[in-house]
Amino acid sequence: MTPITALDAIEMLRILGLSVRTEGGKLFVSPPELIDEDVAWLLRTHKAAIIAELQNDAPAWAWSVNHGTHSTETYHHPERTRHQVLLSYPDAVSVERLPESMWPIDPNKGME
Repeated sequence: MTPITALDAIEMLRILGLSVRTEGGKLFVSPPELIDEDVAWLLRTHKAAIIAELQNDAPAWAWSVNHGTHSTETYHHPERTRHQVLLSYPDAVSVERLPESMWPIDPNKGME
């Protein structure tokens, strides 16, 4: 079994219809009526990692750019930060790093 990463946890929360953000080092999840026992466990277990990930602007190569009416998956080499991707898409509403589970498969990986 593969461990859940902070990106996986954030993606799960969003799939469940929850909004996740940080402010002043605190985690805010809404709407509260969607937080059941399983979601509460996920938040307790991964809270610190989720906060760190949301505050992190580390470079990555796979991003989802939300344009308001649609989203576009973008891939960058060399890797870019969230800020750099936003600069490339001035009409973007938001930019989120794609979870590794959504990355394209590299057919050459492991063939050394």
